[in-house]
Amino acid sequence: MSKQTVEITKLNLAHTKNGTISVAHIEEPYGEFSSPVVSIGISLGGGENDWKVHIPYENLDDVMKALEEARRVCEEMPHHDKHTKDLGAETGGGQ
Repeated sequence: MSKQTVEITKLNLAHTKNGTISVAHIEEPYGEFSSPVVSIGISLGGGENDWKVHIPYENLDDVMKALEEARRVCEEMPHHDKHTKDLGAETGGGQ
């Protein structure tokens, strides 16, 4: 079997007009007898991927746990939506 790619999903990339996140399964990504990987690609403009990472399936559970931990850390940090107070602001565009 030669390299075979199966697209799993393509998502809209937040905070971009046309950006995408693509997730795919790749068989024999590095040649005959290489182990399959999950490929995650980021395209800022919706075309070819600007970045991608291949994650061996043996690491997938730990990577997913780390991503959930990253989300938890982000949710615990104070953030503000820079646009929610614009209309009522005394300075800037809210006047």
